[in-house]
Amino acid sequence: MLDLSGRRLTRSNLATPISISGCTGIAAHVTQSRLRRARYSQTNFSSNASQLQELRDWICFHGGSIHHALLLSDNAPSGCRGITASQEISLQDLEAGPLVSVPQELQFTSDHALRIIEQHASIALAATAADQLSDSQLIAAALAHELQHAPSSWWGPYVQSLPAQPPCPWLMTSSQQLEACVQPFRSAGGDAAVAGWLEAVAQQRQQMLAASEQVQQLLGHALGITAEQVLQASGHVASRSLTSGSSSGLVPFIDLINHGVDTMGPMLQLDDDNKMVMTVLPIRNGEAVPLAAGQELLICYQGGYTPLEAFLKFGFVADEWWQQERDQ
Repeated sequence: MLDLSGRRLTRSNLATPISISGCTGIAAHVTQSRLRRARYSQTNFSSNASQLQELRDWICFHGGSIHHALLLSDNAPSGCRGITASQEISLQDLEAGPLVSVPQELQFTSDHALRIIEQHASIALAATAADQLSDSQLIAAALAHELQHAPSSWWGPYVQSLPAQPPCPWLMTSSQQLEACVQPFRSAGGDAAVAGWLEAVAQQRQQMLAASEQVQQLLGHALGITAEQVLQASGHVASRSLTSGSSSGLVPFIDLINHGVDTMGPMLQLDDDNKMVMTVLPIRNGEAVPLAAGQELLICYQGGYTPLEAFLKFGFVADEWWQQERDQ
């Protein structure tokens, strides 16, 4: 379960035990007030992607909510896939409740991963895995299994919403691809800005490969997963996971939302039924901000990343992370 120790939720470095950056996020703040759940009509939901509709219905069926005007766009203003408003979302809409609310039971944590291993392997093997593997490895193993069985999986609506390729540069096998990925940062900041990046990517890949092979040796036969499948799942885990205290996990729909400076991260709150939910509101500099039609919903990926740490984790570097390094 997520550790509700009382600080704000952040994008985590779930691969810390096998990461060269060693960067961890700041934990989540638990708002000590009741959340008024926004009860939007599911019949009015619209999306330009069928998988988002299925994901939306799944979240709402289990007690969450997603504002009907939020869509998944393949070309959001951030320049990649993201969540945008199909119509104006007013201040009155924001006063009615969060735009996104995801129940804690739908957050793909190491606890859920162990249940999947117990179900498809054995309780004894799950206990061994819990003892020998990190949280990130457990989640990657379970996610790799669920991805292979997405149409019939209870987690199907979520895993089918994941992109085909995680953004982590250490998943690239072509040196030409990797060089092309680094080149925009070199052009913007010069050779010194990206010094050692290619070597760091190679080192990270070797560490992630070793971790994936460890998972495959322990769980591969029982779960029917290969080291390559675990490696790909590890990319999703590393780039999309959120942390709360000492625990981490994947949060459906919220992990589709891109980073924005001066925005607020997701929050853990109590809903009307005293159940923990993770919520998102468009807040900038502490103020709720309505969304215009076509505007993107953004959250803050807090964590104080260096440019290299961000590149290894997300495949991009926000302007403020460059500025933080220049200011040091």
